[in-house]
Amino acid sequence: MEDSLHREILEEHARSPSHRASLDQPTGKSVWKSPKTGNACSLAISVSDTGIDAIQATVEGSALAVACASLMGAAVESLSEAEAFALAHSVIAFLERGKKVALPGDLIVYESIVRFPERHDCAMLAWRALLVALES
Repeated sequence: MEDSLHREILEEHARSPSHRASLDQPTGKSVWKSPKTGNACSLAISVSDTGIDAIQATVEGSALAVACASLMGAAVESLSEAEAFALAHSVIAFLERGKKVALPGDLIVYESIVRFPERHDCAMLAWRALLVALES
């Protein structure tokens, strides 16, 4: 049951990804290109004193990378920069090292993805782009 629900969430985000609209005046930008797969994620964020106001992600890659970018955008919008930074590190640590973390909302799908190491690079693409944007 769990896997079918996770698959349904991923398929919905792959079919109708959110956070694709261009931002007029982003406060941060980044591009992360995977050396392993060649997939790329271009990301723009607008951050104010209250946190991340808007995020835009464009992915050139697999359906999983597109879905995970959409999930990432939904998860970090309205978080503070520190919260988004911590969440990105948690997701990456979960996939790379199996470090157990409480994943909020639809990010629960990573509990299925973690079992497929060959897909981790696609799943982390947007998260890595987010870290670069937050650090700039």
